[in-house]
Parts: sequence; structure tokens; C-alpha cells
Amino acid sequence: MNLFKSKPKNSPSKKKKKKTKQDGVRAQRENIFAQKLDMTESYKPPFYPKSEAAYEFIDGCLGDNFVFQNLSSKERRLLIDAMQTQEVPGGEPIVTQGETGDYFYVVDEGTVRFEVDSRKVGQCGRGGSFGELALLYNCPRSASCVAETTCTLWIVDQKTFRHMLANTQNTQNKETHGILKKVSFFSDLEDRDLTRIADAFSTQVCKAGDRIITKGEIGDNFYIIQEGTAKVHDIGQREGQFIEQSMGAGAFFGERALLTGEPRNASITATSERCVLLKLGREEFKVVLGPLQAAIDRAMSKRTLLAVPIFIMSQFEAFEMNRLADLVVEMTFRPGTVLAQQGKPLVQNFYVVRQGKVRILHQNSSRPGFLSDSDYFGQSFLKEPDGAVATQTITVMEETRCGVLSKKDFLSVVGNADRLGRPRRPKAQSAHEKAITLKELSKIRILGVGTFGKVWLVTQKKTGTPYALKMLSKYEIIQHQQVGSVAQEKNVMSMLDHPFVISLVGSFMDSRSLYMVLELVQGGELFSVIHTESMDGVPNGNARFYAACILESLSHLHMRNIAYRDLKPENVLVDNKGYCVLVDLGFAKVVDDKTYTLCGTPEYLAPEIILSKGHDKGADYWAYGVLIYEMVVGHSPFFDFGSNSQADLFQRICKVQYSFPGGGLVHHHAQDLIKRLIIRRQASRMGCLARGDMDIRDHPWFEIIDVDKLLRRKWPAPWVPRIRNALDSSHFDSYEHLEKDSKKDPSLTASEQALFKDF
Repeated sequence: MNLFKSKPKNSPSKKKKKKTKQDGVRAQRENIFAQKLDMTESYKPPFYPKSEAAYEFIDGCLGDNFVFQNLSSKERRLLIDAMQTQEVPGGEPIVTQGETGDYFYVVDEGTVRFEVDSRKVGQCGRGGSFGELALLYNCPRSASCVAETTCTLWIVDQKTFRHMLANTQNTQNKETHGILKKVSFFSDLEDRDLTRIADAFSTQVCKAGDRIITKGEIGDNFYIIQEGTAKVHDIGQREGQFIEQSMGAGAFFGERALLTGEPRNASITATSERCVLLKLGREEFKVVLGPLQAAIDRAMSKRTLLAVPIFIMSQFEAFEMNRLADLVVEMTFRPGTVLAQQGKPLVQNFYVVRQGKVRILHQNSSRPGFLSDSDYFGQSFLKEPDGAVATQTITVMEETRCGVLSKKDFLSVVGNADRLGRPRRPKAQSAHEKAITLKELSKIRILGVGTFGKVWLVTQKKTGTPYALKMLSKYEIIQHQQVGSVAQEKNVMSMLDHPFVISLVGSFMDSRSLYMVLELVQGGELFSVIHTESMDGVPNGNARFYAACILESLSHLHMRNIAYRDLKPENVLVDNKGYCVLVDLGFAKVVDDKTYTLCGTPEYLAPEIILSKGHDKGADYWAYGVLIYEMVVGHSPFFDFGSNSQADLFQRICKVQYSFPGGGLVHHHAQDLIKRLIIRRQASRMGCLARGDMDIRDHPWFEIIDVDKLLRRKWPAPWVPRIRNALDSSHFDSYEHLEKDSKKDPSLTASEQALFKDF
């Protein structure tokens, strides 16, 4: 829900506004959202028995519709099982244009007429279907559907469809995690790494007699049997040395292929008519997670850090511990290497001994101590001031491999060495929010409107400091079943502190409204910079600058496991120095594993969101690619100027159907980056690979960007908005007609008020 709306006439061009291709697009880019799925509740889809002929008929009707085309055979069966019949007499409406629908229909018998604004626009008979978008979210029907004759329909509702998909996917993820845990060299990895490995598997379907692995071939794939059976035969170096073995669902084989390229020592053949395998190649594994040993070392580093008393006392956030573990560098030291010399300047590192032996001789002591595998030392070095002198001598006794965390890297994560060894302050003390009340603020004018309320330009009466006041109607929030999302938005914002992310200054509520006091960003939306009075799109260098700013804001969220989920130029404001600031965190959510709620802006949704397959921060990188495309081309890649059909839009997204204009309009480096971001399979998407967002920063398109200067706002911005004074709001649309609106929402009951206790 974007509450800031810029005035296109205040974008860089001063020429008379002409009608652009995007002139009606803004209205179509409103957010959509489905009700949150409760994955903790026990849900069993309904079962309505059918003949095999009915199964085959319905299955054929689902065809290649984008909503169903990626369902597994098990999921399609569950969906068809859940469909029931409905009889509709001739002349009766089935769905009505404008009403919110939650059913999908397949016509078994009869004829259905489609009407838009009471005008017939088409019809369908046996085998036709309609209403698939209603399975994804509560969308208004785009047309009325009327039974011309008595109709027999197969129907299924949204709750059944979404729960079925989410539960099936969730169950499969848990099963895959459990199997991976049984693989000896995966057992030490963290759940987040196992999730990334599970995402990287592809599916291979075999039939009885198909050879999966051939003895003697070089192995490069690891397999898990998801469905069916297979046998292991021709085992060992001599015929008849071992008895053939049978394997079923959950069995795995070929795991050593992820470590070495040694020849297979047995053959494996599918024995069931349908054998479904999950397959992971060694190269895919490296791309997604990096070298296996590095992943294991990273997990060990985190466990070690969590066991160090001084780190435990520090109560660092989970994302901080993850980042510290990522920054531990593996180093090998030769015998005789002196890591610290008493009386000489100290090299301020923390060490974890992986393998080897180290001697420590303390000041005023003649008896040395020895450390070996899994021991650690140097934690106190991180607190010493720069230039401190060592009070002990530390010598490597034999070749020793250590994980090393430097003080510089430590401080880059935790910010201040004084935090080491000190308990975290209570949240009420550490929050950067100010205690501000409505009485202290003077309203100036409305900056924007949205589904739940308005954003006002306000000033603090005592200081004259300007702010943006986000004022949300409790009644509207309840009506849209978004109570949890609003509380979530406030909590997420309180976790953030970044120059390119909107700051939450304070929050409070009264009987009718919730209030969030935000920093004021005066330059208007990035949308109005991209779509000016004279053209759509910005030059390559300008797009690169804005994209670099946005990458840093997304990285700040992602480091904290926060998925933003609503990236678009309308949700990026330009500050008074020309830099981008990410705003409107209404859909932002801490995602430790996967989340299944459809939300966002249709043109920017990733396929995994549309298809309810579970998503995380990877969906933001898809949207990031879409945003870069819109900046350099002038419209989003999946937008069709000749069609307003959301179903068609979603189908293009799920099939990744887009192209670049010719004539060299888009720089080849920008094209390459976009292609690496707009990838259907999240496990292959840039930003989701082993190096995370560093892969994007290091892309040739960003080669000239100095990130340090960018973060300090020392990199020249391509356009700086003209800001006349601290209360200048000329870069936003006028909502003067709404400023005297005294309409009040209905009063809430005590139980309804209690819904907002966590705000």
C-alpha cells in the first residue's frame, strides 16, 4: 500500500506533460494481497470420490493453465479430489462482475455466458473453465458468468487450493531436510543452508528399466528418491561380490559426487513404472552454497562463536551471528608462526583452531598452555584499543588450520566493540523511536492516500521539525484482515537503520487510528523520475545509480532475514540529495524459511509468489530485475499495453515471457544483469547464490560504483530535486479535497481494540 504519490509534473523534465504509455498504468499497479495462511493449523483437504473418467476429464481441463501447469501429479490428484459438483439452473448467475470471488469452475455440462458491463463478450461449454485467479487471492471478478442452460460444474475454493499447495510444499521441504540431515557431511549444516540445497534440486522422472547411474562413469549428481523404487546392482569391483539392493522413497545415493568426481562403484536402475528423483549436481551445489568444506566450516564457526562466553553475554542478534560466521576466513599457518609477541603491537584477530596445535605463553608465566582442534583464542583482542600491545606470546607448533575473524570485520557487523561482553539493553531503551503524541504535531497537508488511510506532512509544534505522519484506520485494517501485517510493519521498521531505508521516528495510537511518525523525504517517487513529461525510462548511468542505492537498502533488510516483497518505483522516494530511500514496509516480513502468502504488485510478483510454492528474499531479487528493466526500457517487462488481463500477466510472468527492445537501447551489461535476476528458478537467481548480494555488486554493470562513497552520499546523483524549504511538498500530488474530510469510522468494540495490543 503506497501512501506517497508523486506529481509527474515535478519530475526532471519541465516540458508540457504529454500522454505516456504508462498514463493509466499507475492505477493498475495497486497492491494485491491474500489472507495469511496459518501453517500451524491442521488442515486436511476435502475428498469427493469420482470416477476415473471424471478424473481424466478434469485433469485435461486444467491443461497448461499457469496456475496448474507446475503442479506435481500428487498435487493435481489432491486438487481434483477436492473438487465437488454444483448445479446451476439456466439463466442464473454463477459469478457477478465486481464481486470478490474465491472459487474456480470447470464446466462439465451446459453453456456459460460471459458478460462485461451487461454485454456478452464470450461463452464456453463442456471442458471450459474460469475463475483461476480467485484461487490465488480475493480478487474482484472481471466479468459476470451466467448459466445459459442448466449447468453442471466442478468447483474448488481458494482455501483448499492454497492450503493444499502450501502444505504439500512444506511437507516436501521437511522431508527433504530430514533426508539431507542423514547425509553425514550435511549433518553439520544449518537449516538455512539445507533450505538453499533443497531449493537447488531438480526433478528427474524415470520409468522401469531406465538406468540412473552406470558403474564406472564419473559421478557428478546426488539423488533422492521422491516417489517409486530403484535397485542397486553390479556392486563393487567383482561380479557377484554383493547382493542387489532395493531402494524406495526417501533413499538417497551418489552423495560423494558432491565431494569428488570419482567413478561410480555400482549401477542403479529404476524398477517402478514411475520413479521420481530429486537431483543435485556438484556444480549446481557449488553455485548455490559454495564449496562444501567452506559451508561446513561456516556452520562450525557459528557454533563456536555461540559457545564463547563473551559472545553469549553480548546477546548479538541472529543476523549478526550469521554475518560474523560468514566473515570468518580460513587460514593455514606453518610451524613456528608467531601470532602474537609479548610487548609488541597486537594483531587483533579471533581464532578458531580447526586442526593443529598452538602454544600460548602468558605474561609472568613459565608454563605454557596448548590449544588444539575446536579450541579458540583471541576473543579479548577484539576489545583492545587500536595499537594495543600483546601480553602473551602465541606460537604455532605444527601446521595449523584456523578460522580467523578480524577486528575490522567484527566491527563492520556489531558497530561498537563496547557491545562485546555486555548484555543487550531492553528493547524499550534501545529503540530509536521518540515519544511523540498527536497533540504535539500540526498537520500541514496530505502527501498521499492509500487503502487504510493517509500520510500527512506535519511539524512538531515545539521544534518545528517536519515529519511524515502515516495515519491508518483501525476499522479499514480489520475489514481487510491485515491487523497482523500492520503490527509487523512497525516491528520490522524498528529493526532498521540505514540511510536508504525510511526511518521510523515514533508510533502511537488512539481509539480509531494507528500512527507512525516517519522521516520526511521530499523529492517524490522514483516512478516520476522514470516516467517524465517527455519520456519513459532513464539513461543507463542514472538507472545504475538508483539501482545501486536500492541494492544497499535491500541488502540491509536481507541481512536481517527480512523479505521486502513490494519493490516498485512507487515505493522508492528520492531525498533532497537525489538518493533513493525505500519506503512502505507494509508487506515486509522476517522470513527464516519460507512464507506462502501472496502479496505485492502484480507486475513485480515472482513466479514462486504467484504459484504459492513458498518464497523468501529471493522474490525481491526478481522484483529488482523487473525494476531495473523498467528504468532502462520505460515499462516493466511483463506489461502488455494491449491487455489488462491479470491472468495473462501472471501467465507471462510464470513462463518468463519478455524481451528487450532492439537498437542498442539497453546497455549489454544491464541486459546481462536483468537476465540473471529475472530467472524463474530461485536457486539459480543472482542474489540467491553462494555469494549472495556480492554477486550483484561485483557485476560489470556496477563496476564504476564506489559503494562506500554511495553510502556516505558522496557519489554524484544524476538528478537532485529542487527543495525550497523544510516544508516543501511540491513533489507530491495535491489532495486538498480530502484534507477537510471529517468522516469518521464506526467505533470499535473492546475485542476489536484488543487486536491492536501488539502495535
